[in-house]
Amino acid sequence: FASRDIKTGELVHDGNASDVEMSADDWRKMAFALPQKMTCDFTEWTWTQPTERGGPYKIFTAFNISILMNDSKNPNTMPKDKFSSKMYAVRDIKKDEEILTDYKIYPTKWEKVGLSS
Repeated sequence: FASRDIKTGELVHDGNASDVEMSADDWRKMAFALPQKMTCDFTEWTWTQPTERGGPYKIFTAFNISILMNDSKNPNTMPKDKFSSKMYAVRDIKKDEEILTDYKIYPTKWEKVGLSS
């Protein structure tokens, strides 16, 4: 939830600075080292995306406040493009309003990072 009023276009979260990029092997090691309940959460907090046009897909996970952003068909934050993890307000957000984004901006493609059967 917003701790203050946020204006349209304002940076809400800089995932480029805080998201963790992992190799497929590191992701597997982490997933299997965690207790089952935490592994489910860890999987939910993980996505794949290229970071540049034509670039390879990479695995990212978040261990920060951004995991509290819920999915919505009417998000109030979105990245400027699908290659960035910087989330900007797409409309004014009032203090105490839930911070929402559209998870579909980063369609997780496990096969692109070597994590599918």
